[in-house]
Amino acid sequence: QTSAQVTTAASSIALAHLLNPHEFGLAGMALVFTGIGAVFGDLAFSAALIQRPTLLEEDRSTAFWTNVAAGSFLMLLGIGISPFVADFFGRPSVAPLFAGTSVIFLLWALSSTQTALLTREMNFRSLELRAVASAFAGAAAAVTLAMAGAGAWAIVGQGLVQAATSLVLLWMLSSWRPTFTYSKSSLRTLGSYSGKTLISQLLGYLVSNVDNLLVGRFLGSFALGVYSVAYNAMFLPVSRVSQPIQTVLFSAFAKLQNEPKRLAEAWARGNQVISALNVPTFLGMAVVAPDFVPVVLGRQWHAAVPVLQFLSLAGVGATLQTLNWATMQAMGRPGVMLRFRLFSTPVTLIAFAIGLHWGVVGVAASFAVSRFVVTPVSTTITCRALGCSRIWGVRREALVVCLATVMAVAVALARLGLVHLGLPAGARLAALVLLGIVVYGALLLVWAPNVIGEFRLLIRRRA
Repeated sequence: QTSAQVTTAASSIALAHLLNPHEFGLAGMALVFTGIGAVFGDLAFSAALIQRPTLLEEDRSTAFWTNVAAGSFLMLLGIGISPFVADFFGRPSVAPLFAGTSVIFLLWALSSTQTALLTREMNFRSLELRAVASAFAGAAAAVTLAMAGAGAWAIVGQGLVQAATSLVLLWMLSSWRPTFTYSKSSLRTLGSYSGKTLISQLLGYLVSNVDNLLVGRFLGSFALGVYSVAYNAMFLPVSRVSQPIQTVLFSAFAKLQNEPKRLAEAWARGNQVISALNVPTFLGMAVVAPDFVPVVLGRQWHAAVPVLQFLSLAGVGATLQTLNWATMQAMGRPGVMLRFRLFSTPVTLIAFAIGLHWGVVGVAASFAVSRFVVTPVSTTITCRALGCSRIWGVRREALVVCLATVMAVAVALARLGLVHLGLPAGARLAALVLLGIVVYGALLLVWAPNVIGEFRLLIRRRA
């Protein structure tokens, strides 16, 4: 996982230096609809396969062939509508890029069942091997294409190579092979769970991607490039680390679905671990962004500084509800989260529409505000479903948020002093990162030593 994280970070930095904001924006326009392809290509069957207590061969094969059919349809549809997508953004060059990304839909569909089965078996070693190898392959392809002058195709190529590598490795690492069986009964059974999950995932996709859609459509490729780089600089590295933890916990939650007290305890502990990892990272980035952007990404991305700061604050709000969705899935209650999505989606859309009037910075700020509006509602719904009080549910998270805030204040004060002393940005960034790690680590040891033990437990379980 560390190797995949380092590879992703290195390739992102390299691409930021090799490509300009306009090229990043064009790629962002082409990729803005890939999320909906991932949702429809899987049809939420992966979650159903993981959650079901008993799984038959008919269930596996039915899910596989249904996903392949959906992925094939989406690939052909994407190729067909690519000229209209280009017209929507007012950029003719987006058409071939969008057609190219459509191939990813089929690649994902061909591997989603294997991914679900390996996750169900908690075979995380194989999943991590896949993640590391595909990250290396995608990064190598992206940097090679960028150096060759391929522009936005470097980012599209990265996605294609990564998906293809992942597909090949999953078929090598998974012993299961589909049979030529298709059961309407299995389809109904899986669909009874996945239907509401699918709608919720679509609404989640809308919330996660409408900002890119609005920025690309109304503010142009340069603004979308700035927004995309800021978003990737903050969220992708963090998700690379926290996503494996979420995968472990979802599998564990599914095994506790009939034991609400143990599930509630696992949910609270998991939230504390993820918050202890993500919240200090987000708050720290909000403080050091003025140094991080010119030193790491390059001075051509100076417009990304305030965007990165607001997105970092949005990340704090998003982190605090990370496991709520997985918990509802594990309990077999996707309808609960669907009702929440029906509330959170319009709130987020309204926030983005308002923020758009202040440009790309306004969109980032509105994202942050919307996260802090919807997160308390999500947590309240989850606590009710688990039968626990909201105070009990968030007390552990609140502790690490307070510790991370103390660390961020210390780093911010130190930065003011270092700026006054005239220390160069590179040296200042290194000193601030080191200070943040030392201060936060010391605070954890004194006030929340159990978090360190939880990290060790998750690492051993992952291994």
